Amino acid sequence: MDQLKLSRELIEKIEKVLVEEDERAKNPLLAGQYLAAIIGFIVGNHDLPSGEKNEIMNELNAFAKYVYDDITKQRQQTMQPVGESFGIWKPGDQ
Repeated sequence: MDQLKLSRELIEKIEKVLVEEDERAKNPLLAGQYLAAIIGFIVGNHDLPSGEKNEIMNELNAFAKYVYDDITKQRQQTMQPVGESFGIWKPGDQ
């Protein structure tokens, strides 16, 4: 696959278009359904033998899962505390 120019700005533009068409697409899960349907629509309308279309769909599904895993890992790393801390607090301590 070719290298993509994926950016937060591009994603926000796509989300905006979806919401303009269907206000419910503010829900990220519904927006994801639209995007999945668009992928199926584009690949399904491509003039290739069924076997090749299935292979392309499998590759796109695997790629989507790869991006999902990568983003999830990044978000978890930024949300975790840097280290453990311990202390005793007593009322009136300053």
